[in-house]
Amino acid sequence: MRRPRTLVTTALAAATLVVAGLALTPAGAADTPSDDGRGTYLGVFRETSPLTAVADGFHADAGVEPASVQWFEAWSNRRAFPVQQARDLWARGIMPHWTWEPWDPSLAAADPGQPSLQEIVDGEWDAYIRARGAELASLGTPIIVRWGHEFNGNWYPWAVGLNGNDPQQYVRAYRHVHDLVTGAGATNVQWAWTFNASSTPVASWNEAARAYPGDAYVDWVGIDGYNWGRGPSWDPAGDYWTSFDGVFRDAYRIATQVAPGKPIVVAETASSEDGGDKAAWIRTMLADLAAGRYPQIRLLTYFDELKEEAWAITSSPGARAAFAAGVADPWFAGTGRDLALVVGGSDPTPTPTPTPTPTATPTPTPTPTPTPTSSPTGGPGGCTAVLTVLGSWPGGFQGAIEVTARAAAITSWRTSFTLPPSTTIQSGWSGEFSTTGSTTTVRNAPWNGSLGAKASTQAGFVAAGTAPSGPVTLTCD
Repeated sequence: MRRPRTLVTTALAAATLVVAGLALTPAGAADTPSDDGRGTYLGVFRETSPLTAVADGFHADAGVEPASVQWFEAWSNRRAFPVQQARDLWARGIMPHWTWEPWDPSLAAADPGQPSLQEIVDGEWDAYIRARGAELASLGTPIIVRWGHEFNGNWYPWAVGLNGNDPQQYVRAYRHVHDLVTGAGATNVQWAWTFNASSTPVASWNEAARAYPGDAYVDWVGIDGYNWGRGPSWDPAGDYWTSFDGVFRDAYRIATQVAPGKPIVVAETASSEDGGDKAAWIRTMLADLAAGRYPQIRLLTYFDELKEEAWAITSSPGARAAFAAGVADPWFAGTGRDLALVVGGSDPTPTPTPTPTPTATPTPTPTPTPTPTSSPTGGPGGCTAVLTVLGSWPGGFQGAIEVTARAAAITSWRTSFTLPPSTTIQSGWSGEFSTTGSTTTVRNAPWNGSLGAKASTQAGFVAAGTAPSGPVTLTCD
């Protein structure tokens, strides 16, 4: 570990997806998910596969089901996003969280072979990013994506103090990745911007706030921090035993100042056994959270591994007992479906209008704006709808449906349309899809039915068959 890895969990709103007659319904979907603005959901990271096995092991050790399971993926692997494993989590009411790392972990952080922020901004990774965006979109459920975490340290190549980077370059790269993923239809993603609780080095240019991408690009503010105890691997003679409050107090203040009102996720935390009483550390952490000392921390992800330190909750009988007793408090109850509602009652991250940033380097050729294949339609009801083909390939295409409220606010919406013969919807997201005969109907998801006057939201889908070449008529009410 180059320092703590990150575990973030976020909110999954309940959705029922009916595609080509197959209903994909979350376990317990009959229960109405809710979030009352209080409490802290539980997330976990373990280096175990498949992802459902992480939840099984945590449940066995802690006595509770996690609301979120997190895992890491390095860009150098160039692997597809594990859509089915993420769906399997959601089917159990667990929200997936993906930490997406633009690096090659086999190389040193300053190695010139590492992916660079400049390469990302210049578009050299666009094909890879768009492909993952389409896969995230096809997931069809909310998911947290944490990109470029711990940028204020010195152990990752995207750190603002390494490889010629600076905070502005990090912001440009973060926004570029966000916009490509969202442009691929992945409006189901909740974005977590995550800094380390302490900066390395400590300098004004390395303050986390300088690398904040902006409210339109962030759904969760994440903080990573650990109690490294006595004699950590990176300083065997040092004593760094620190309480949870000592690790996070100042970082929590920074998070609330940088992004007032945004929910906070402790994306990675754990305690060493060396140098103090780990069981007492865990008890105090959970008691402080349950007492409401950190009201904006809505998700706590535990780094549950025996790695550089004995981080795992099972590192000692006392630690395990303290954790199980603490998380039994109702403050920590709740499923991933409830967690998904923390971000709010709208589509997780609306696509912002990018603000061009002057740069001395060549500007990559922009991706052409897709041409709508329909005109805004709809009867005297409360909304209009437009269908746009975002991309196509032999045997299939990806589409987006933008629904816009008319002059008055609405609390729900439904749109219907007919696609070319022999075309079938294979997967959809940010809406409840059903097909009867040749007509496809999309109803709002639980989080995007309420729209203010003239406000818009978007649903998306992947279809097999030929993309429409002419106007598609949509009804909207």
